[in-house]
Amino acid sequence: MVLFFTGVLYAHNLKHMLSWEESMTITLQFVKEGDFSFQSYEVYAPKTKTPFQVGRSDLYGRVVFLPDRSGKWRVKVFSEDGHGKIIEVDINKTNKGQTIVQNTSTVGRLLLGFVLLFSVFGVIYFTKRKKN
Repeated sequence: MVLFFTGVLYAHNLKHMLSWEESMTITLQFVKEGDFSFQSYEVYAPKTKTPFQVGRSDLYGRVVFLPDRSGKWRVKVFSEDGHGKIIEVDINKTNKGQTIVQNTSTVGRLLLGFVLLFSVFGVIYFTKRKKN
């Protein structure tokens, strides 16, 4: 049963790809379900709390913005059902023209899930055992 649910959770893994020419383009996709279309996002310039840009991703799950300075930019993407992530993008002159594919390690997430499940059930087991 645990193996079944870990496979289901894998479908909600959100990967992203960055490419920067003059504008920064972030392409978001669920690993198994496809594009992250028409979902909300907020872009924050370095060292600011007010959004630089807000909007929705396009049909293909792309978020595009034109950074006006170097530094660490934060992009918060989130869907109506609660999935999303915060992406930090280091903008400088040397990474212009690069494409970076980033994906959260699925193996690491699966191991963390197993550890959490077994920890909870272990605590319950030893707590119940001591009472008897």
